[in-house]
Order: sequence, then structure tokens, then C-alpha cells
Amino acid sequence: MGVPKFFRWLSERYPAISQLIAENRIPEFDCLYLDMNGIIHNCTHKDSDSPTFRMTEDKMFIAIFNYIEHLFGKIKPKRLFFMAIDGVAPRAKMNQQRARRFRTALDAELAKEKAIKEGVEMPKEDAFDSNCITPGTEFMAKLTKQLKYFINKKVSEDAEWQGVEVVLSGHEVPGEGEHKIMEYIRQAKAQPEYDPNMRHCLYGLDADLIMLGLLSHDPHFCLLREEVTFGRQSQKKSKELEHQNFYLLHLCIVREYLELEFQELKLDGALQFPFDMERIIDDFILMAFFVGNDFLPNLPNLHINEGALAWMFKVYKDVLPKLGGYVNEHGTINMERLRTLLAALSDVEFRFFEAEYSDARWLKSKTLDGDQTPTLPEKPNVFTITPAQKHIFNRIKKYVTHRPMDEAGQPVPLDLSPSLPARDRKFVEQLADSLHLKWSSVLNQHEERFLRVQLPTNNDDDDEDDDDDESQIAILRVLKKYENAKVKEVTAEDAQMAAEKKYEKKFQDWKDKYYKGKFGWGLENTEEMRKLTENYVQGLQWVLFYYYRGVASWPWFYRYHYAPMISDIHLGLGADVDFKLGQPFFPFQQLMGVLPDRSKKIVPVAFHGLMTTPDSPIIDFYPRDFELDMNGKKMEWEAVVKIPFIDEERLLKAMATKE
Repeated sequence: MGVPKFFRWLSERYPAISQLIAENRIPEFDCLYLDMNGIIHNCTHKDSDSPTFRMTEDKMFIAIFNYIEHLFGKIKPKRLFFMAIDGVAPRAKMNQQRARRFRTALDAELAKEKAIKEGVEMPKEDAFDSNCITPGTEFMAKLTKQLKYFINKKVSEDAEWQGVEVVLSGHEVPGEGEHKIMEYIRQAKAQPEYDPNMRHCLYGLDADLIMLGLLSHDPHFCLLREEVTFGRQSQKKSKELEHQNFYLLHLCIVREYLELEFQELKLDGALQFPFDMERIIDDFILMAFFVGNDFLPNLPNLHINEGALAWMFKVYKDVLPKLGGYVNEHGTINMERLRTLLAALSDVEFRFFEAEYSDARWLKSKTLDGDQTPTLPEKPNVFTITPAQKHIFNRIKKYVTHRPMDEAGQPVPLDLSPSLPARDRKFVEQLADSLHLKWSSVLNQHEERFLRVQLPTNNDDDDEDDDDDESQIAILRVLKKYENAKVKEVTAEDAQMAAEKKYEKKFQDWKDKYYKGKFGWGLENTEEMRKLTENYVQGLQWVLFYYYRGVASWPWFYRYHYAPMISDIHLGLGADVDFKLGQPFFPFQQLMGVLPDRSKKIVPVAFHGLMTTPDSPIIDFYPRDFELDMNGKKMEWEAVVKIPFIDEERLLKAMATKE
């Protein structure tokens, strides 16, 4: 889920959820949690847009310590100060980490090459490689050591730190920082002496923190983060800490807004089961997965900035009374209820299909010959018309052939019966367009509308002789086409069924084009479709378990760059979600799994050959060039980085030869 987009959506839909911190208006907090990777990135990336910028590690560490001290001084926690640095992540997260680090290294290399080409003098020392903010690197080992020293110094010298329990979970402890924090909170809540009115403040940059805070169901939970600015104004903001604005995002207010959003379900008595706001929040968290997160790609055609969340709210309110209960049952998906919800959500696909189909039909209509009607559908094997349409055609053919004129030499119009059914009126309009005849809807003396067909007047037809000849040839082709048409009676029901069948075929062709473009196989490949949809359903359940209980499986990951169509996910609802826990990678194994060869300097030297030599058994894991697919997104950083996924067995086997 895009962090800026999600925060923008929240602030636009729910005003007043954020409060700019002023020193005299900060509520009291018992616990302050820092997701340290956000602070590390802020302090090491400051002013680093230029390829010539250099900052020593000592200065980076000092900046990080200042940031920690600044946040502690603002919030002043009473009981607990918990700092968590990302450790080795589950495989499901490593795919995203891998894509980001490959992209970061490539962008840095291109920026350096551009600067050299423009004659910029480069510093002699190497630039800081932000990819080193990964567990297992020398930089992270130094940082952890320095943090321990800093904490000991503060606890022994600063009175404000002495009355607070201080916890540091370093990079050597497996798990993402925010999830180590939530695991700590879950364990604390399980203790009999836990105070349910504990006031929590959690700092971090990840939009997932909003979901994690909501699913804690704690009444007093705030998120602390820097001011979020968008567009050009974000480039004008001062990057100095003393000029940085901080906001508190009050999740209690988000909860109140969500209750207002869904209160109609409570007021009109539509539900046949008890209305429970906590359970609706659980379902909201599940639906947010559909627009994408760190572990799963967004479903096709669902984008936050195009109103996807608000639209899902509307669908959910319509569907919930029919479900018989909630979809997310305390972290476990009710698959049958999910099936019903997905069926309703799949309507969005028809909207996008019709929009694309309409655009293509309009484009094609601009290039059609005069003997074709401006429609997109494929030509049927046999052109069929009804007996009534054959009679109408014979009248119009006779009219065109004889070209009747009045005494003044003007064409006499051909008036058709006002009792023509709608399908025959459409037939006349298309036939008249193909023959370059004028047609109009006219009222008779009985206030009944009928179709009038008329030859072009002399004033309308000023073409040269050559054009007249070409026009006559085109008209003859149209007449021949209709003369050769097979005459067959079609009932209104048959016509409706035929139209629906044609629509469904076109819709399936549209979906098939998506799968062939993104996956290299189409709808006919039922086995691959089953694997894809089951893997996606497993992903939904894995992420829910991860949020509610912790890691359900360290080795599991989503094996595709793209998600299936919403209308096809039901094919995977029988997926096996009995996850095996397994074990996390070791830090060096994660480094080899997520870093590109451009960052090999921060990997132990023994493994360099595996990343660079042509005869390496895993050289295909480290492509130098790769495709970036925007996949319907607007910002370049949102592009899908199409690099191969790591094969765990091959990676560990290759690394074992170098250990």
C-alpha cells in the first residue's frame, strides 16, 4: 500500500484525525515505540539526493541519536520506551525488499553516470549505499553497538530516562520492527496485570502501522510521524530536525469516523446478527489488503487514488447483510463470506472493461469504411437478419435504387411505420449510416414518432465524379451484404441472450489479454490459474495471521509480480492455509537474497563471486538490467520491478560452498 497515498486518503476522508504537535498540547503517553528503520532512513538520506553528497558514519550515528532524543523529549513516555530495528524479514517481505534495493542501486548508478557525463567532479570516497540498512551488514552491526552505548549513557545520566523501562530489539533479532513492537504489545495484553487504558504512541513511516494500531483494538493509540507533504511543496520543506513538524494521528478518531461510516448498518436493522464495530474494523483491515501491501500486489483496477477504498466501503455495506456474519473472524478468513464479497467487488472489472471497450470502439469507428457499421464486435460467421428486417431492407433498397424526386427535383423521403420495435429501428439507423442516407426521428399528426430516411440533396453532395464512383461502389457492397444475409427470426429473448453471450465473450477476451500480458498464459491454462489464485488466497490469510498472531510461516511468499483478477479469486478459495512455521534466513542469507550485485561491497567477500561470475549457479538471481512495469500506477517509484524470485534451496546450496 503506498504510504503517501494512504495517509492522503485518510486525511482527506477523515479530517481532524491528525494533530500538529505543539509542546503544550501533547497528551500523556505511557509507552513510546520507535520503528527505528524510519529514523535511520531519515538520518542517512538527508541531503543525499546529490550523487556528490557524502556523510561519515559517525555523523549519521549522531543524527540518529539526536532524532531518538528529540522524539523521547516530545512524547516523554511514563512507563516504556521500546526501540525496534528490522531484523531478518519473512520471505514474503523479502521480495519487496529485493525489488526496492535493486531499484535503489540502479538509480544511484544512473545518477552517478549522469553527473560524470555533465562534468561534475565526484568525491574520492565511495558514496553511502543505503542498501546497507539491511540486517547482517557491518553498518548495522556498528549502529547496534553504538545504540547500546547511547542508551546506557542516557539511562545513567538523564533523569527522564531513569524512571522508564528501555528496550532495544536490534537487527540480530528476526522480524520487522513494527511487528516486533506489536508482538510485545500482544504479549503484554495477555498478562493479567495489563492496564487496558494504557496510552500507546507508535512512531513509524509505514502505512501498515495504521492497520496494526487499529487491530490492537486499544482505545488509546496514536501514531507519531513527520508532517506529510505532497507535490512541489515537499521539496521546499527544511530538512533540519528543529524545523520538522510532527503529527499525532489519533486512531481513536479514525475508529469514530469508521463507526459513522457504517452506522447505517446499525440504525436500519439490516443485519440479522449483532452489529459489532470491532468486527467491522477487522473487515476493513482485510479489504485494505486488496489495494496492496508489503506482501501482496494490489488487485487489478483497485487504486487508492482512484477511490477504491470508498467504493469498497459502499459495496461492503450492501453485501454485509447477506453474509450472515463477518468475513474476518479474529484473524481467520471465512472463505464462503469472502466469496460473496469478491463477487460483489468484481463489478469494478466490468466498469473498466466497458470503459476500455468503449474507447477502442470509438477509435476503430474513426477508421471504418463506409460499408461497415461503427461497432467493435467481431464479425459473426453468418450475417443474420429477421424477416421483418429483410422487408425493411427491400423497401430501402428500392428507395435507393429508384431515387424518387418531387417536382422541384428534391429527394422524396421514405417514412417508416411508428410501430417499429427498438431492434428494427436500430437496424434502420445502422443501414442508413452505411448507405450514407440521412435519418431522423419525426413526430406525426398523432404525436407518434417514426423514422424518416432521406437521400442526400444536391446541395449536400458536391463531390467530384471520382468520389461519386467510389460512393456507388461502397453502396453496392452494402446492398450485396444485406441481400446475401441469412433470414432468421430472432425473439427478444434470443436477442438478449445473444447480446449477453457476445458481451461475456468480449469480457473473457479482455481478461485473457491481462493474463497473457502479465503471466504469459491465458484463461485456458486452468492449472496455472489454480496455482495463482490459491497462492493469492494463501497470501490474504498469511498477512492476516501475521497482523493478528505473528509469523505463520517464515518461508512462505507470494510467487508472482501481479495479482489475479477479482472475478477469478474464487477459484483459489480451497487453498491450503495450514502454514508450516519453518525458520527465518540467517542475516547473510537475507543479504544474498535481497541485494543486487551493484551492492556487493556490503556483502562478505566470500560471496562476491556468486553474484558476479558467469559460471555462478545462481547468477540469474542478479540481473543487471530489468523491466519496470507501471501497471496502471502514476508515480515511477510505484513501478513493478520484474526481477526473478529467489529459489531458497538453490541459494542456500550455493552459499554453503562458500561458508
